[in-house]
Amino acid sequence: MADQRPYLAVRLGLYATLVAIPFEIPNRVSLPVEMPTLAGAIFLAATLLHPKRCYARIPAAVWPFLAYLCVFALATSLNFLNDAGEVLHLFLLLLENVLILWAAANLLEDERLVGTSLLVFGGACLLRAILPLVGVGRTATVVWTGGERLTAFGQNENNAAMILAGGIIVLLGIGYARVRKLVRPRLLLLPACALVAYAIVETGSRGGLLALAAGVITLFLARSESMGARARSGAVAILSLALVAVFAYQTPVMRNRLSDTARSGAMAGREDLYPLVGQMFVEKPILGWGPENNQYELSLREGNRYFNRPRRDTHNIVFETLTATGIVGAVLFCLGLWLCLRAGWRARAGPEGILPLALCVTVLTSNMSGNWMASKLLWFAFAYAVASARRETRAYVSALPQTGFEAYGIATVTPASTVVYRPAPYRTGSA
Repeated sequence: MADQRPYLAVRLGLYATLVAIPFEIPNRVSLPVEMPTLAGAIFLAATLLHPKRCYARIPAAVWPFLAYLCVFALATSLNFLNDAGEVLHLFLLLLENVLILWAAANLLEDERLVGTSLLVFGGACLLRAILPLVGVGRTATVVWTGGERLTAFGQNENNAAMILAGGIIVLLGIGYARVRKLVRPRLLLLPACALVAYAIVETGSRGGLLALAAGVITLFLARSESMGARARSGAVAILSLALVAVFAYQTPVMRNRLSDTARSGAMAGREDLYPLVGQMFVEKPILGWGPENNQYELSLREGNRYFNRPRRDTHNIVFETLTATGIVGAVLFCLGLWLCLRAGWRARAGPEGILPLALCVTVLTSNMSGNWMASKLLWFAFAYAVASARRETRAYVSALPQTGFEAYGIATVTPASTVVYRPAPYRTGSA
């Protein structure tokens, strides 16, 4: 079914979801749900118009996540509910994300759809980075270390940094990682990446900065290349990270927060939080404390109810699964993560190159200091990796014109004048 073009409504639904990811509006008044959630629901509704194309194959990574949702429900039923509405809302969000993973993993086997999706998401992140710089939606929060953490539309600074870091990786990847480059000359992408990097630094998110560094290192250094190409990639990675370091040093809020961490080891309370998370896991190791209920319990132990904070996030996606659903849920969720990372690793030799793995590394690194399990970006990265691995291991037969693929050296013409598209050998260093 991968050679069948998805319906226009399905493609537009996916693009709308990707555009909405950087534009969450937590302090909304009229909309009952977040923009990405609404766009994702519209996308899933559109997939019903073309179910054979969207749901014909169930990727292996989907099964552990579906099993995790079953454990989620079981852990909920066995624990006291502080707020049933919150738990139901989270369950529906995760169910939506798993369905998006399923559908998008099938749809993203289409080469043109992949290219457009990457451009759409990268462009949306660039627009999101520019808006606060010109005063649109600008949100500032003064921090005790000095300076202001800047974001847009009231977004969480760490979440915004993760999304923008993913945007930089995608922008760099479409010019420097994929076999088929989407933007030429590639140098046009560098000013856009610099703007987005500056927006990340202004959030003051140390986790976002680390996620960006991990993604850049993966993108340029974790691929099979000749020594000369590896040296060029290393130079690009060093220059990129040096530019981000200059931005960070010149921005008071980021400089002060990094200095505070280096001097005292402070991590915004995580150094006190994680031992409490470990105690909670030891007390209920099998099925945990129940989703959301674990955060109420963590807040009680930390004493934050006295500061008008009834819930306390675990600030780590693995710790969240361990305390919410116990070792049973954590094993299933981590199995899904591993399958997606393995798919990204296998995709390196395919037409998408190292980009799927780099995007997964970026969002998962950010989730080591935060819990963004409900973020659409996380599940898009998973779907992209799964689809890219499948493209690397299969051949396609389509009626596309010969010249469209021969220009990239990845097509041959059969006696019947059809084009057999096979993943090209992994090539780097080409203009």
